[in-house]
Amino acid sequence: MPVRFSVGGRAFAGSGFLFDKDGTLLSFDHWLAVMGERARRLAAELGLTEPERAALLQFMGLDPARPGAANGGIIPLPRCDAEEAVAMYLASRGKGDLAAMRALAARVFREVDEEFPFDRHLCPTTGAEERLRAIRRAGGKTAIVTHDTASAARRHLAALGWEDLVLAVVGVDVCEGRKPDPKPVLAACTALRLPPEETVMVGDTSGDLLAGRAAGCRLTIGVLTGLGGEEELAPIADVVVPNLTALRII
Repeated sequence: MPVRFSVGGRAFAGSGFLFDKDGTLLSFDHWLAVMGERARRLAAELGLTEPERAALLQFMGLDPARPGAANGGIIPLPRCDAEEAVAMYLASRGKGDLAAMRALAARVFREVDEEFPFDRHLCPTTGAEERLRAIRRAGGKTAIVTHDTASAARRHLAALGWEDLVLAVVGVDVCEGRKPDPKPVLAACTALRLPPEETVMVGDTSGDLLAGRAAGCRLTIGVLTGLGGEEELAPIADVVVPNLTALRII
């Protein structure tokens, strides 16, 4: 069912709304705690010294001197890329051969994903829940297209009580393509049983928007709640907004 909405002072209609997850629907704050727990478990498994543990934290995007502070690191990477980067880092420092470090990183990342108390750390971006609910009330369909795994994304939805607000999740464990490749966007359209030209892609990075354009989405909306700045998103997006409250369901 087409949903009438306004954004950037213009009126539109769309049946499906495809959202990136981190930086768009959720802030990146929880990844600091997740990466910290991954680093703690890796350090314990490998018996790292304190300087080695601090260096690993730094590599993974945390400031060892200021718990809870980020330095960038691998936090913005897609989950599978972050896992591979950690394995290569540990292997390069003589902690084991690459195959062994890949197996260790895969196990630790998986265990943390399954056991982490996301309900205590997830923080929706401004307007995210309200817009998801408004779209569903208006008869629209929603999906998440993420560089996280779909299984992890579904755990995040469950922790927030959003399971009924999102009909489909496409992650790196569902589709081999990664944004800006249009494949995951097209997979989300297929899951919603909608043609791309009836959908809207919403994201915080150029990759999100380029994927939406390449897939043939009706509209691409850039939000400034994540990694991308206006100077990066404006040349690609049809509209750039500060947060999701600017997406108004009519």
